[in-house]
Amino acid sequence: MNKLIIFDFDGTIADSMWCWDALGKDMMIANNIPIFDDYDKVIRTMSVPHFAIYMSKYYPQLGTSENIMNKWHEKMIFNYKTKVHLKKGVVPFLEYLKSMHYTLYLASATHLKVLSKALAHFQINHYFDFIITEETIGISKRDPKIYQICMDKAGVDAKHVYIFEDANHAVATAIKLGFHVCAVEDNSMRNHKEEIKQIAELYVSDFSDIEKLKKFIG
Repeated sequence: MNKLIIFDFDGTIADSMWCWDALGKDMMIANNIPIFDDYDKVIRTMSVPHFAIYMSKYYPQLGTSENIMNKWHEKMIFNYKTKVHLKKGVVPFLEYLKSMHYTLYLASATHLKVLSKALAHFQINHYFDFIITEETIGISKRDPKIYQICMDKAGVDAKHVYIFEDANHAVATAIKLGFHVCAVEDNSMRNHKEEIKQIAELYVSDFSDIEKLKKFIG
């Protein structure tokens, strides 16, 4: 029986959310703009493109939202190559999943051109049978349709779908759809840790306990 394994990337496979979270602050500092008090709260409520629109609206000196996004993408490509590391144990786990001939998908909010460079840098792109991003299909990861697209493509039903995610909203959406969900700890979700632990089928700090992960997959 085929099983579909869907991974998120930032915060799940890669310890990179801290870099994404710092993009706005770094840009404001570089342009001598004071950091607003609820910065951390604001970025948790918006996608990166929406935050770029927010920044261009309130700080027009930064340029258009498209200009801001382009600069952030360039910075993240640099960050992936110089600052970001994969979560512990993820490569051996991916190797195991491929050896079992499971179908592996990657579903990410990150722009495909940036994600592709990150995957190439970490040399893990060959593990994934299909990559879907918000920008390529025009659907947010908060929308369950993105998972329906994955299920339709793989030809499986919900009980054979296994999700690896760090974000509370994505974990909650996957649970509602009847998927098996393993939440991966990330510092960006520290304020939602207990909430996530209560609803996820499995909660792990990283991928180092491969026996526990094998048991989860079944």
